[in-house]
Amino acid sequence: MKKLYWLRRLFALTVMFIIGAASTGTIPTWIKILLVVSVVGYILLSEEFEFDAKKIETR
Repeated sequence: MKKLYWLRRLFALTVMFIIGAASTGTIPTWIKILLVVSVVGYILLSEEFEFDAKKIETR
């Protein structure tokens, strides 16, 4: 569970950074790439961590 907590915190921090950059007007390409990578990474890692958590619960 601790991994999921920190993953969600990191994702929230990344999204806040992206929203802040978007509110300034122009968004650099590297921030757009960071957003896509963070969303995909969040989905992949959350599925992995949730699977591990369920596997531990069933033991």
